[in-house]
Amino acid sequence: MDLQAILDSKPSIFCMSEEKRQELLYMMSEVFVERPHDAVKKRKDVVFEGDINADDHILSLKRMHLYIGSYWYHQHAQLPILHKPTFNADKTPNLLLLAILAIGASTLDKLHGTHLTDTAAEFANFVVWHVRWELHRDADFRPPAKLWVFQALLLIEVYEKMYATRALHERGHIHHDATLTLMRRGSSLVGRSPYDSPPSVRDERPGRSSSGPNSAIDVPSTDESWNHWIRNEATRRVAFAAFVLDSIHATMFGHAAKMVAHEMRLPLPCDEALWSATSAAEVARVNSSLQANGIKPILFLDGLKKTLNGQRVQTNSFGRTIIMAGLLSVSWHMNQRDLQVTSLGPHNFGGRDKWRSALLRAFDNWKRDFDETLADSQSVSNMNSERYYPHLPRLRVVDDENIFESRTVLHHLAHMASHADIVDCQIYAGATRILGRSITPKDYSSVREKVEAWSHRASARDAAFYALKFLAQVLIPPANGENRVGTSPNGILCMAFDDQNMYYARDDYLLNRPWVCYFAALVVWSYGFALEGPITPQPAEDALSSAKERDRDMRDFLDRVAGVQAPDDLVHVQGKNRCLGMLMTLRESFSGTRWELTHEAARLLGSCIQKLKGQGGSISLHGNGSSSTRELSSTPSTTFGASTSVNGATQAPGRLGSVGSF
Repeated sequence: MDLQAILDSKPSIFCMSEEKRQELLYMMSEVFVERPHDAVKKRKDVVFEGDINADDHILSLKRMHLYIGSYWYHQHAQLPILHKPTFNADKTPNLLLLAILAIGASTLDKLHGTHLTDTAAEFANFVVWHVRWELHRDADFRPPAKLWVFQALLLIEVYEKMYATRALHERGHIHHDATLTLMRRGSSLVGRSPYDSPPSVRDERPGRSSSGPNSAIDVPSTDESWNHWIRNEATRRVAFAAFVLDSIHATMFGHAAKMVAHEMRLPLPCDEALWSATSAAEVARVNSSLQANGIKPILFLDGLKKTLNGQRVQTNSFGRTIIMAGLLSVSWHMNQRDLQVTSLGPHNFGGRDKWRSALLRAFDNWKRDFDETLADSQSVSNMNSERYYPHLPRLRVVDDENIFESRTVLHHLAHMASHADIVDCQIYAGATRILGRSITPKDYSSVREKVEAWSHRASARDAAFYALKFLAQVLIPPANGENRVGTSPNGILCMAFDDQNMYYARDDYLLNRPWVCYFAALVVWSYGFALEGPITPQPAEDALSSAKERDRDMRDFLDRVAGVQAPDDLVHVQGKNRCLGMLMTLRESFSGTRWELTHEAARLLGSCIQKLKGQGGSISLHGNGSSSTRELSSTPSTTFGASTSVNGATQAPGRLGSVGSF
């Protein structure tokens, strides 16, 4: 994708003035305060080194246009909290604009070359490190905080957790609670804009108004009713985005979920045709058409109930992501409740199997409903009948691929996380330090007991089945030019492959897919290694030394093991531990990314590789402190997913907020 061509053809939304650039440069050079302990590689003097007005400098106006374009092209559809039709870079608050620039800089695609993409990613780390602190100092941060503050906080959290360094990832985790508390001290979670709140003292000081460069949104329209609608809709989207991050990151990283589904008493996001309308008149036309077709807003909780009951839900792609986040949140909190009840004595309080099976069915209901809606949308598109069906998606190809491919990621993640614990898998693989806490031999023994017992259960086969299917979809290009499952020939996933048809996570800008690939690889390795141990006969030290050999080995494994039709068929498959080529391929893929956590993932996959070779090993998943490299001992088996004793304290499973949470 040539972003420069897009910039040249549609300059208005992507461009800022030289005056605005000078404001940003002043903020970075004079307002950002550096301290010796700042956890960023690129310091201010390095960022400003050279001729900052040269087109090829990371701070040039041309580069800033490129970063803004990259944000709208790669990121926006995945978390649509900004109102694109009224976006104006010159009237966007500086800190929010810097957050947009940072995400755009970190998601430049491979066509721009490794030097620029690496340099831009380091620049983004520098920006984000300082922007969070400046947000906390801004007068609009005080409750009830302004909409633009929440938009900036969420974009910063996405960057910190998904694109940055270990230090920034941990900071994003820590400050997630602060963002939620700030929302709860206003009206965001009940769907009203901060502009509906009584004015505070800060709003009355000179230079502050409801419009202009410090406003939440600046709409180039005199229609105040439309402006008000945009602000309220954007506020609801911000609340839902916080909920999505809370739920999905709890599932992926083992963080504790802090939001609950029943507090989200809001309508799901409006139809995409309304959100993308460029004028109040267009909004009125679309709204009339929606009403004529019987399309009306639906509350989130009603949509969640319909999904649990297998009924169709009329909503857009973001709304479907929110519903999946709701299902994952319910699963997390039900697991937490069961753990609390079990720790007090009773084992069958509430019927664990009943609610779990209901949620597993709901995951599939969600996927089926999503698939059917996309099929209906494609049918309408083929008939060229969008004017009669404005409630169906009307998106650019890349937005469509964001939706189409992300639904597959979330569906497989939901099933894997229901049956396996990513933190326990990491400890079993040899992680000796997570979140700054050492994993002792006793901790490892407890986890090893659970994993080995779990590997014989139906839940292990279910987890491995979905993990294998997901990895096969991502890692194996189809033969004879056919499409990968769930993608188009020009889809996002296709751009993540090199000339040798090898997947590189560095070039995959679908937000969660690289990490879900890592989760899936750990599940497959844990299942196979717990059942069959190291590969026999023991592979040579230089086994699979070429990319071609690794690719052949990976294909043989996935064709044979991932080719089963049902989870229970895995019982009859031999060589479930022979995933050496796949692990080596993913290790190489993750090693070349711009995200530090995937570098750590690559090192842990290296530990899995050593164990498959019969050599053992362990590794720290935290940048600070030393890690033990001894092989940890084992004791008899227990249940995977039960509470774990870590450093003498009883903890929930990793996905339930244990000491091992990533």
